[in-house]
Amino acid sequence: MGLANASYLENDIKIKGQVQGVIICPGPNMAYFDQEVSLSKMVQHIYENASVLTVINRPNLFVKELKMYLDYLKNEISAVTEEITLGQIKKWNSFKNNLLLGIGYYEDLFSATPFFESTKNEIFSQFDIYKSELISLFA
Repeated sequence: MGLANASYLENDIKIKGQVQGVIICPGPNMAYFDQEVSLSKMVQHIYENASVLTVINRPNLFVKELKMYLDYLKNEISAVTEEITLGQIKKWNSFKNNLLLGIGYYEDLFSATPFFESTKNEIFSQFDIYKSELISLFA
């Protein structure tokens, strides 16, 4: 069964790294799952043969990520209690420009990909809303 100091999970599978066990890092879309389901049911969900979600209208993950970054930037700007420095302005402008480049990249990607055809207009509309909101922060 291996060395006396080695730790094992079930079925004699050796634990690599620290002994605390398996670590799972869920993504932000985990918030839309509100129930435990079997592996079989989750596989059906992944391959779109069934749905395990109770929330039907959820944002595209790129739109959600953009909103998270925009909220982060707003919080950074609003957290300033003293005089704004040139360095902060430079950092925020760089952040804004990177977000605008990212939005442009995803707009190009969605335009060239037929996979998002059914939701493309809604995604572009959301991108436009967040783009306007981002630009208005610096007006």
